[in-house]
Amino acid sequence: MKKIFIACLLVPTIANAEFLSGNRLLSDLNGTPMERMLALGYVMGVADTFTNSTVCPPDNVTAGQVQDIVKKHLEQNPASRHYTADSLIRNKLQEIWPCRSGRGA
Repeated sequence: MKKIFIACLLVPTIANAEFLSGNRLLSDLNGTPMERMLALGYVMGVADTFTNSTVCPPDNVTAGQVQDIVKKHLEQNPASRHYTADSLIRNKLQEIWPCRSGRGA
């Protein structure tokens, strides 16, 4: 019986994965200082993930600029905010900073 109990503890439980939506990201970007800081970290994490693969921003772009672009996009496109935040960020950054031949994708 003890072995069964230990085995049950080692079996991963099923997690309910919730993806961050554009609605939630915009709320966080307008939230408390802690929420804004975490949202900026999320935005930059997504941006860094796609940099030089599908998104090729200029070398001197700042985190503040990227955040401003994402926030403005979310504010101006409420109909698409139900999509996952990572896809919204990636698509917008690809649109304005696509990779050219020989750099990234």
